[in-house]
Amino acid sequence: MRRVAGCILTLSLLRASSALGQQEAGDVELQFQGYYFRTVGTDFEFSSGVITGKIGPFITNNLQVGVGPTLTITSSALGGTQTTFGSTAFFVYSFLLRNAKAVPYFGAQYFKQDFSNSDEVGNVGINAGMKYFFAKKTAFDFSGNYLFSLNEGGEGGLLYFAVGLSFLL
Repeated sequence: MRRVAGCILTLSLLRASSALGQQEAGDVELQFQGYYFRTVGTDFEFSSGVITGKIGPFITNNLQVGVGPTLTITSSALGGTQTTFGSTAFFVYSFLLRNAKAVPYFGAQYFKQDFSNSDEVGNVGINAGMKYFFAKKTAFDFSGNYLFSLNEGGEGGLLYFAVGLSFLL
């Protein structure tokens, strides 16, 4: 009898440990990300840093939707330094593997840099990244992102790499 109870307890703990460090349906994630970019090799000097806070529930173990505010600090040779507040909205699909600490993901996002600029429509794009859970509910996040402008006359795109921390609530 003790052996059966011991086997059941061991199997239960192994099953529970497979969920450690990975999100489940109903979890809410709070995330802080940042990225920096600047122009190089041109006559026009421009640099920008963005800090983003994101929050979103996991609809299923794999699917998450969310929103968040952004703070952008931009510096250029012509315009000095400016600070703007904006927002982001996102959709992510996570590729969960049993007992894995690393969770790769792929997603889509919308980004509006400046609420005060009514002429700015925003940007849309895709991202891919990986979360590494170094604690039960805390992960380091790294992603590559490509956005293209929805603004009139907007050309080209924006490629950036973001780093951050994620907390499952």
